[in-house]
Amino acid sequence: MKKNLFLRLSSLLVPVLLLIGSVSCKDEAPVKASSTGSPSELLVVAERNLWKSSLGDSVRSFFDGPVPALPQPEPLYRLVNVKEDEFGRVLKIHRNILILTIDSAMKQPLVEMRRDVWAAPQSVAKISAASLAELKTAFEERKNDFLNMYSNAEIERLQQLYKKSLNLKAARALKENFNLSMNIPADYFLAKEKDNFLWFRREANKLSQGILVYSYPYTDTNAFSLMKILSVRNQFTELFVPGPSENSYMVIADEYMEPQARSLRIKKYPATEVRGLWEVKKDFMGGPFISYTLVDTKNNRVITLDGYVYAPGERKHDHLKQIQAILLSFEFIEK
Repeated sequence: MKKNLFLRLSSLLVPVLLLIGSVSCKDEAPVKASSTGSPSELLVVAERNLWKSSLGDSVRSFFDGPVPALPQPEPLYRLVNVKEDEFGRVLKIHRNILILTIDSAMKQPLVEMRRDVWAAPQSVAKISAASLAELKTAFEERKNDFLNMYSNAEIERLQQLYKKSLNLKAARALKENFNLSMNIPADYFLAKEKDNFLWFRREANKLSQGILVYSYPYTDTNAFSLMKILSVRNQFTELFVPGPSENSYMVIADEYMEPQARSLRIKKYPATEVRGLWEVKKDFMGGPFISYTLVDTKNNRVITLDGYVYAPGERKHDHLKQIQAILLSFEFIEK
């Protein structure tokens, strides 16, 4: 009797469980495919006549242009062109896409910028216009917006990735010394801790990446000048960043390439971004660096967040982008 009752109850429960399962599946948002392609690759969807036109020349000139302040020329993006009828399911999950299309029905050009359309993470820009001339004009007007979208999306992706495995010792050191937080990955280690100076390093096969954080009292706006920023960097690296050979140390290699500076705002703070090259005095090491100098107004001090790459014989743009993502993750900790 009990056995028969159990079988009858089981037969009733199975459809109920199946129903619950089907409802749950309907409530869940569809999971998007993971995007493909490298961070510095851009898929351009355009017909061959457009790609070979003056519009194609403009796209190549802009996105294929050199990354500033690298020891060897590297393009901002490696471009891959496909026709619209080739742009199928496999290619739609590329991480960076630019679509250029002529539509005679368009009364005025339409520019669209969207994230995670067919995959995640993904950045898609599209220009539709009635003529080649209108298409080219729209591209020229918005190309910097496109570049910022692709670049910012990659930085955000890296920051989310680094959040998953943080260096807790680095977090303590940043908080104690600078009342600062930054997403420094677990595979970095604290190489040096001095008054007003921290050095974090990541050492891998044929690759070295470093983060420098240093500060000094704020007196005037000269702190944002390129000359002051370079001078202070050299002072700290000569003292605290030795090279591999005796009496060697890191300095800025401005005799090879003049460092480049630009003013910007980062998270409401006025800042100066500097890109340039470094070398090791009395040795044969060198590479690119990027830094952000801003003022901690609550403590009346200048803080520089600096990062460098050493990767002989390899492309350095993507490695420097990783450094940039770490630096831009900073937050001042409210006491």
